[in-house]
Amino acid sequence: MIPTDHLPSDAAALRALYLAERARREQAEELAAQLQGRAQVPELNPNPVLRLDAGGTLRYANAAATPIVAELQAVGPSRLRSQLLQAVGQALRQRQPGQHSIAANGALYVLAAVPIAEDDSVLLFLTDVTAQRQAEQAVADQREFYETIMAHLPAVVTVLGPDEHYRYVNPYAEPDPVRRRARIGRTFAEHCAARGLPPEVALRRHRLFERAVSTRALVSWEERWPGPDGTPMLYWLCYYQPIFGANGVLRMVVCYGFDITTRRLAEARTRQSEAQVKAQQTFTEQVLDLAPNLIYVREQYQAGHQSRIIFQNRTMAALRDRLLHLTGSDSLDEALEADDIRAVAAADEQALRTGQPVASEDRMLLPTGEERWYQSVRCPITMADGTVCILGVSNDITDLKAAQHVAEASAVARENFLANMSHEIRTPLNGVLGMTGLLAKTSLSEQQRNYTDIIQYSGRHLLNVVNDVLDMAKITSGKLELEQRVFNLCDATGQAAEPLVLQAAEKGIRVIGTRLRDSCPLPWVVGDSYRINQILLNLLANAIKFTPAGGTITVGSFLVSETADTLTVEFRVTDTGIGIAPDKLDTIFQEFTQAYADTTRQFGGTGLGLSISRALVTQMGGRLTVQSQVGQGSSFAFYLTLPKAPAQPAETPPPQPENTVRGRRVLLVEDNPVNREVALLLLESHGVLVDEAGSGLEALELFEQHRYDAVLMDIQMPGMNGLDATARIRAHADAARAATPILALTANAFLADAEKYLAAGMNDTLPKPFDEAELLRKLAGLIAGTTGALPGLGAPAPAAPPRRRRAPRPPAAARPGAAAPQTEPAAAPVPLFDLTLLRQTAHGNATFMNRVLTSFHTNTPGSVAELRAAHAAADWPAAAALAHKLRPSLRLLGAATLTPGLDALEAAAAPDAELQQAAEALAAGLEALLAELPREVVV
Repeated sequence: MIPTDHLPSDAAALRALYLAERARREQAEELAAQLQGRAQVPELNPNPVLRLDAGGTLRYANAAATPIVAELQAVGPSRLRSQLLQAVGQALRQRQPGQHSIAANGALYVLAAVPIAEDDSVLLFLTDVTAQRQAEQAVADQREFYETIMAHLPAVVTVLGPDEHYRYVNPYAEPDPVRRRARIGRTFAEHCAARGLPPEVALRRHRLFERAVSTRALVSWEERWPGPDGTPMLYWLCYYQPIFGANGVLRMVVCYGFDITTRRLAEARTRQSEAQVKAQQTFTEQVLDLAPNLIYVREQYQAGHQSRIIFQNRTMAALRDRLLHLTGSDSLDEALEADDIRAVAAADEQALRTGQPVASEDRMLLPTGEERWYQSVRCPITMADGTVCILGVSNDITDLKAAQHVAEASAVARENFLANMSHEIRTPLNGVLGMTGLLAKTSLSEQQRNYTDIIQYSGRHLLNVVNDVLDMAKITSGKLELEQRVFNLCDATGQAAEPLVLQAAEKGIRVIGTRLRDSCPLPWVVGDSYRINQILLNLLANAIKFTPAGGTITVGSFLVSETADTLTVEFRVTDTGIGIAPDKLDTIFQEFTQAYADTTRQFGGTGLGLSISRALVTQMGGRLTVQSQVGQGSSFAFYLTLPKAPAQPAETPPPQPENTVRGRRVLLVEDNPVNREVALLLLESHGVLVDEAGSGLEALELFEQHRYDAVLMDIQMPGMNGLDATARIRAHADAARAATPILALTANAFLADAEKYLAAGMNDTLPKPFDEAELLRKLAGLIAGTTGALPGLGAPAPAAPPRRRRAPRPPAAARPGAAAPQTEPAAAPVPLFDLTLLRQTAHGNATFMNRVLTSFHTNTPGSVAELRAAHAAADWPAAAALAHKLRPSLRLLGAATLTPGLDALEAAAAPDAELQQAAEALAAGLEALLAELPREVVV
């Protein structure tokens, strides 16, 4: 603004001054507007713009820089912050703009740093070049991609310009890089001259080039070139492909060629071998036609679709023609039975699904009623058109199957024969040995006692022979099962060997022993102690048999090795006997084989002992060895690796069986009068009250009239056998009487028979001829395990003078001296637990029972806690699951009083109040059971 005192007085001058001032103001306003527009430029910039001072303080940032500002201001290390500060520092030091490439927020930027000298700050302009770089990289990748393809393409590729000069040669065309570079810019004629090729080759190529250009089409031809390093000529298939620009002008001609030498040579070989192939096909067809098997290729059997046969040999064709003729059918599918087709279709489906060969036995029912069987193998095969078919080979096994049935019947007959032989031999042996034992208890002269000793020795020898034959039969049939229980290896083998040591001493043989305990202080293992002892006793008995008086036998047990889980033990028996010839060492382990023909006559035996021993050792995973010299003696050793077991507590000696059985009432069921008399005398001599029955029906009549502490039941009896009688007893209306212990008296020595008897409801088995002590032990065990334990079982009969019933007599008739029927006593209170079932399950094995009891004491408190928690939360599904889990162990322990609570909780159908009451009662009952149940028992 102009001061008023300086205004001119002249109007024209004043007007001019006004116009000048106005122009100045308009110019100033325009300049201000321009400056304001320029200030908005950074904000409108789509790329980030920032201004940082030397200390890294942000002075300015446009909207596009928001993500970068966020990273700059973030806590912690930042690669972007470091890059920006480095650019700022460099720009301020150099006092001139700089350019950098940085990465931020997944993008690539070109950073321009412009220093502002007035205030030591730097303007940072970031240009996003991500897309540009990606495009450049894509172009580079694409170029590399094509160059890689061209470099590795197994074909000659060259490019000629319009003037026929080489512009490109790939490595396959010229592997040498120097020669490849030298070829660029040359014509094909110059290349041929350099290679020493005739001019006609170049002329032909020139004409082909002109034809491709003039026709604007692909031109192909074949030519032969010398191979590298003087190898034979190669066949090449070559092409010229002209490339024209959009304006129709020729840009280049691509030449490419393929080495077809292999194909041409193969075609030549194919032409040369056509006759051979045809001959081979004829030969193959003849072989397949002569094969007795059915060989075929056919489509898969499918419902509603006939299976077309694609190939068949002569045997298959003959069978097919026969079936079609017999049935009058048009196809094999119609001629076969529906069941047979379904079986074959299932095998086809399995082969196609798995892609693997499938073996099957196929039945074919002919219209004549004849049944044929085939062992077939079928697998998928892919035909030339891609169809997947079935290749099958079937062998007629009808005769083989018939022979198999005969063999199986023979095996059954053999097993029945052995069982009958066992029964027929053991039954009279039982009478012989039993009566001889009773006779030996009477007053005898020295000569008479000698006679009884001979009878007993001969009887036991015969029994050993029978046992050897049966053992061998079980081994050869694969039916010998090994027991797995915990035992002390030292104690078991030591006790078993004692009788034979005494026998050796009686013969005048010195026995020296090395104890296993010397090298293994804790020999507790899991295995079959009986079979281990059997092996050791066989070897020791052989040593005694073949060692003369004055000789020496050394028996040793040694620890070979030990791991955390196993013991490997050696048992060795060495004698100074007659020895074995070297040529006999390989045969002594064969069945019924002895080293010398007169061995049986001179020393006795069946020749089965060593065969059985080796088979047992092998089944236990061990090995049996022998070393021997004629006249010097023999040394047999076997090695076993057995699982370790924790040391078992010393068992309290069980009460004497005689004390347990005295005064008890037993029903003896035996059809053989001699065996019945033997058992009767043995039992009565120990104060047992015995009622006799000669058949199953007579036994049932006596069982209805009287209560018994146990039943001794023969198996094979005329009329009703022992198994049927047992089933009738177990079905008795009185549950307590139905649970009467039953001991099977059997002349069958097979384990499978014993398992069958136990499954039929018997409590234990005793093979004939039985030992007096074993009979008393088993009877006492059954009585001790049931007396007072079963609900409602009456007290045992009072002791009285032994009284017996003789058979055969009408069981219903009154007999003088017969015991009067006993009145039913009042039912005893139901105990909290009853270990009868546990004892039966354990077969008297205290270790097994104690493990069950320990497990129950260990795990049940946790279950009680879970039950109380479910009770408190009214979680009845959880309570039902717990009841279901507890039921088997409570049943095994005979906790019958807890069954109602288990039933209520498992049903979970009662009102909550009843479920609450059942849960509380069950928890309290479990706690009471834990308080009273012993932690271990002694059987």
